[in-house]
Amino acid sequence: MKRARIIRPALALALPLVLLCLAACLGPVERPIADFTWCPDGAQGRLDYWFTSTSTTAPRASIDRLLWEFDDNSPPAESYWDVVHRFDEERTHRVTLTVTDSRGVSGTITKDVPVAMAAFVHSTWQLTLGYPPTVSGIVENRFTERLDEVIIHAKFYDADGVRLTDGRIEIGDLDPGERAAFQVRAEAFMPRIFHATVEVESFTAECSPRWDVLPLAPDQH
Repeated sequence: MKRARIIRPALALALPLVLLCLAACLGPVERPIADFTWCPDGAQGRLDYWFTSTSTTAPRASIDRLLWEFDDNSPPAESYWDVVHRFDEERTHRVTLTVTDSRGVSGTITKDVPVAMAAFVHSTWQLTLGYPPTVSGIVENRFTERLDEVIIHAKFYDADGVRLTDGRIEIGDLDPGERAAFQVRAEAFMPRIFHATVEVESFTAECSPRWDVLPLAPDQH
């Protein structure tokens, strides 16, 4: 009994010292630093944006999971590193990235992302009927980096709205804020052409990644 009474106070005193030593040795948990960049993805000429994680974490740990959340009521997107998201309208959107590393520790960041069509065709374009029918207009780079290539697509219709033929033209090397005049000629001359539409079919920004996005497979979520 005397030995038990001696050990218990010793343990009671030693335990706080051990915990204090562990706290001093291990220190506070180092959380991952979440961060990301973005670039318009003009493969389909839409409001698609490519988001690239630049997150970092503690030495000897790795980023294992990324969860992207957008403020347009779309479901969160889980990926290994990059993700492409199509926005529903031009405005400043809030994007949140949560990263989790191999230790199970997470970090989060939210940024305001100004979303707009990078390659923009001004509404002042005109259709000139003749041989051949031609759509003329102005395209502008509204992004903060150079557009290496812009493909403009015109569609030509008859008076009943039947599409008769198409036309395309490529414009390259548009600096931020630069405007360029274009003329798109109908590929086939048809006297029945009455009106046309014109749009940006695709574009490539200088910041565009040169690889495919690899989202998580459904059974890996």
